[in-house]
Formats: sequence, C-alpha cells, structure tokens
Amino acid sequence: MGGWEIYCAICGGPFSSQVEMDPEGTEEDSYRYDVLKDCDLGWLDNLCALGFNLEAGGVDNYHDFAEIGEPHVFPFHPICYHDILLRCLKQDKPGKKIRGDVLFNVLEGLNGGRYVRLQLSYGEPEPRAEQVWCQQKGHEVLVVNPVIIPQIDADLDFIKKSLNQNANSSQIPPREDIFDKLPHELRHEIFKLLPAGSILALKSASWAMHITTLSRDFWRDRLRSEVPWVWEIHDINVFQSQESEDRASKLLLDIQKKSAYTSESDDYILGFANRRRIWGVCEQIRARYVEGLACISDLDS
Repeated sequence: MGGWEIYCAICGGPFSSQVEMDPEGTEEDSYRYDVLKDCDLGWLDNLCALGFNLEAGGVDNYHDFAEIGEPHVFPFHPICYHDILLRCLKQDKPGKKIRGDVLFNVLEGLNGGRYVRLQLSYGEPEPRAEQVWCQQKGHEVLVVNPVIIPQIDADLDFIKKSLNQNANSSQIPPREDIFDKLPHELRHEIFKLLPAGSILALKSASWAMHITTLSRDFWRDRLRSEVPWVWEIHDINVFQSQESEDRASKLLLDIQKKSAYTSESDDYILGFANRRRIWGVCEQIRARYVEGLACISDLDS
C-alpha cells in the first residue's frame, strides 16, 4: 500500500505545490484552475520541523517511520510556524521567547491516529487525514498562501498613502453633530460597546468622535480580540484623519466577511480564509501551551 504522506501539523496541508488542477472546473477530485491560476503555491514546498532529541548529532536526516513509543518529529510549513503559530503564542508578550520543550510536549499530547494529524479541529474546510492528499473541488483555499495576501497589501498601501498625505494637512471640522455635547467619558463608553470596524466608521462620520482619543492599548486589545489574524493593521495609526478611518473601517468590515470560508460561493479572499482557519488551530495549541507554562511555574514556585 505504500507509506502515508506527511502533512503540516499546523495547517494540515501537504508539502508539495504539485496539485491537480482542472482547466474546465468540473472534476470533483481536482482543484479549479481558474481559482488557483494566480495563487502562490510555492510555500507548500518548504518544510521545517520540531523534534526533541538531546543525543542527535551529525548530518540532519528524517524518516517517516519510527518505533512505537519513540518521540516524534512534527513537520510544519515555515510560514505556518514562524508567521502564524509563533505570532499566536506570543500575542500577549511579543518579545517573550518560546519554550520549545513545552510546545513539543503539547504537540506530543495531541498526536492523533496514524500520526498524520493532531487531535484538533482544523476548521472549514477540514483537510482530510488520508494516506494521500485529497484534492477536492471547492477546497482550493487549503493550498493558498496564508501570509502573503496581495488583496490586503493594496488596501494597506492606500491607507498608508492617505496617512502621509494628511500628515501635514489641516482638517476643517464640519458643523456640530449630536456627539458634541457628550462628555469624553460617555464617548469612551460608547466606543467600548462597538466593534473595531464600527468605531472607525463612527470616527469617520463624526468630528467630535474623531478627536476623542483612544489609548493605544485599548485599540490594540480590540483588534487582537476581534481580528487577531489581521496583524498587518495592528500597528498602523489609522486615527490621523477621517479619510483613513473611513478606509480602515471598510477594510475591517470587508475582511470580517471575506475571511470566512463558505461552500456556497467563492466570495471570500482565499489567503485570508486560510489564515483565519489556521489561526483557529493555533489558538487551540496556544491554550494548551499556556497551561503547560502554568504547570512549570507552579513547579518552580
């Protein structure tokens, strides 16, 4: 029967960009060429791994089999590990070093049947844990680069340019609006009740709310809570002008909609939908990783 293919422990995807694509888009067991023709698949060819062997030495080597009971090696796509998992693990403390031993023990405890998949939910569409990679029409999202996403780059470039253009320009406040009479304390209470996209929309529509300052910590925490996978926008100061607030508001609302996979249509951004799915896997790993760190702290105290 042959050996089993190796899949990324984080995204569940294959380690090969050589996938079957159907030009006609009618075959159920092939990806549609029209969907993937402009997509970057090269990221699938790259591999890194996490293992634990204090006695290892000499030239690196790898075998896809081992004796029962031996420690395992967990394969990842580099961008799944470095750009998504590590970012997720360190989201509260970006500068904190990752404990590789704790992470390894977490993954070891999540080993699933036949050791091709961790015992986690891999989101929708869920990669199938079969002997060979299953290509299915409508599941093209699984092989699209989740980090380099041209669609958001274009929007971010527009926002950054608008910030530069407005940095040295003075804005004339519009006529009075209903928020003028509210004290700043009540304005902040209103902000606390709104999602990030609505906060930006309100600021872009009301001069009084636009000049009501939000703390960096409040805004960062709101973005990390709602759209932690959209890290590109976390460090951009979009509050410099109402124009940039309006653009960022539309971007956030659009991302929320178009980062959600649906089997009913292709009206979503493939890269973002894949990133959002993978981030969900990483959050599950993170929860167990945090528990592992807590256990170590208890033992040391």
